Amino acid sequence: MEIQTILDQMILVVLHVSLWQGRKALHLEDLASNGINVDKLPPGTLATLGSKRIISPEAVKIFASLKREADRLCLQHGVRFVGAGYAVPKEKVEELNLELQRIKGAFDVAKAEFLSVYDIEVEKWINSNPPEWSSIIRAAIEPPSHIQKAISFNYAAISVNAPADVENNGLDEEMGSLYGQLCHEVRQAARQAYETSFIGKQEVTRKALRPIRAIREKLAGLSFLDQGIVDTIQVIDDTLAKLPKNGSIKGTDLNMVAGLVGRQLANIGRDVPVEAEIEEEIIEEAPEYVIPAALINSQNSGDVAPITWDF
Repeated sequence: MEIQTILDQMILVVLHVSLWQGRKALHLEDLASNGINVDKLPPGTLATLGSKRIISPEAVKIFASLKREADRLCLQHGVRFVGAGYAVPKEKVEELNLELQRIKGAFDVAKAEFLSVYDIEVEKWINSNPPEWSSIIRAAIEPPSHIQKAISFNYAAISVNAPADVENNGLDEEMGSLYGQLCHEVRQAARQAYETSFIGKQEVTRKALRPIRAIREKLAGLSFLDQGIVDTIQVIDDTLAKLPKNGSIKGTDLNMVAGLVGRQLANIGRDVPVEAEIEEEIIEEAPEYVIPAALINSQNSGDVAPITWDF
């Protein structure tokens, strides 16, 4: 598929979030003024000084939390592209935009509230630490005007076109890596789902299917990147269709779903090593699914054992 054809089906969403951690660099004079012999510190070529906090980490953690939520939503719908951007299917952009607007609103409210109590929070932090360090903290305090500029949440949704008059612009390589990046992100999600929901479990609730459906939705939106994605979606649909409509998932059904997550999705985009297929157990009710013995315990009780990850 031509590059421009792919670009026409996606929007680049770029997050620009600036966080202030409430830290300043720790200097030698800060230590010397508190009786620490700086001559005994290791040389700068071996180690460097850290930072000093001028405010409680609890006072600013909301901003990092909102940034993580924004990143998660972008990753849910799209795939990382050109650094801080996400390639998002056009049909998902409006939904994502509404969510990002909500997060930006919450971020701006939190920022206003934080600035209104900034001086109070600084004093609370000073009083919570040993008094001999108070002068060092006070000397590092930033004015509210600096904090106002240091904390921000912005984003932009951009249509991308390949420049016809610029050769060797690097876009070919970036576009060529999109499918590989998508597979990498799906493998990570599958690994997390497998470790969280299946290892050591004799049965799981239907909640364990949520990450599988999330992976399917992401793949469906980005299916224009590679024809093989459609085949993976079909495998997911066939597996879920074989499960009971309600109740917990156990026994053969559990093994089948664990195989989907721990082998099929955990290896999307790469060839499964031959060694992984030496010992196999065939699922009677679904013979097309083959799960390596490494996924099943020796008693075949439904417990799912860890497998080896190479990513």
